[in-house]
Amino acid sequence: MGSTSLSEDYRLCLERELRRGRAGVCGDPSLRAVLWQILVEDFDLHGALQDDALALLTDGLWGRADLAPALRGLARAFELLELAAVHLYLLPWRKEFTTIKTFSGGYVHVLKGALSEDLLTRSFQKMGYARRDNHRLTVTAPPPACQLVQVALGCFALRLECEIMDEVLTQLGTSLLPAEALLAARRASGDVASCVAWLQQRLAQAEDPPPPLPPRSSPAALRCALDLYRDLGEEEGSEEEASLYGGSLPGTVSPPPEPAFEEPLWEQSAQVWGVGGPAWEAPADSPPYSTFEEEPEPAPFSFLSLRQELGQPSDLAGPEGFPEHSCLQPGAPAFGEPLRHTWLARSRVDALAGAPRAGS
Repeated sequence: MGSTSLSEDYRLCLERELRRGRAGVCGDPSLRAVLWQILVEDFDLHGALQDDALALLTDGLWGRADLAPALRGLARAFELLELAAVHLYLLPWRKEFTTIKTFSGGYVHVLKGALSEDLLTRSFQKMGYARRDNHRLTVTAPPPACQLVQVALGCFALRLECEIMDEVLTQLGTSLLPAEALLAARRASGDVASCVAWLQQRLAQAEDPPPPLPPRSSPAALRCALDLYRDLGEEEGSEEEASLYGGSLPGTVSPPPEPAFEEPLWEQSAQVWGVGGPAWEAPADSPPYSTFEEEPEPAPFSFLSLRQELGQPSDLAGPEGFPEHSCLQPGAPAFGEPLRHTWLARSRVDALAGAPRAGS
């Protein structure tokens, strides 16, 4: 299968997805499997699809201490470049796709995090973009549709190549090796097994063997959905949008963010007590809130119960018959007798009647 046939199959895949209401990178599993197998057996196909493919791979991997995360970041960059070319091919009338903001989250954290500025500019020039100023790339003259398809297909193939080399590192058992050794092994081998054997032979001749590959999460956990509108994942360490166009586009709706996990109250002592305050921890046998018995509702207010608490009805008499207040301890300095009796009686009557105090 030549590059012309692959381009036609890729174009049909994009248009078929567009009829289904999806304008994005190629996700056809059969085309992916076919291209994967061809690339494994013939690394030089990259050069036929994209003339600077080897330069892009070398630039993205050169000097990286650990090639596994570098390959994942490079695959995301190729996916974003593929998406930009697909948008121009499928939706050329959308004006928002004709301007790329070089300060957007997708450009800064995904593209520039993996590739050099010169290679990025060259890749966008193939799509018809030219630098307008220090912050924008704009389409000055749209290229032919077949050229956009070829650029998108080349980025799709480079994305698959990153996955192939990641599979090689998984079978090899380490990702800490020079980038030039991995690329040389890929060009010299005809399948993944022979590539792994070539690298094992080279690593065995080295004085210091590389450390083993650290445990990895499942591919589904490593694979985060990437489009031009969502926020970047945690691995980019940024809350900016992964958009080349600098914001959400009309008609795109982002799902509401998941509510953040809130720590239990006893783990928020720094917020409750203030910085440097005492830290309170719940006892080990403390039951959860839901297991506490509900407190009984208070009894309704009654004047009769209040009268019983205050004393006998004679206690409500005037100043002459009002007894000593319980809060006045023996020997404490007393008010003047008329003033004290008047104040106590007034307070008692106000409490029963609910009248506002004077001066309150």
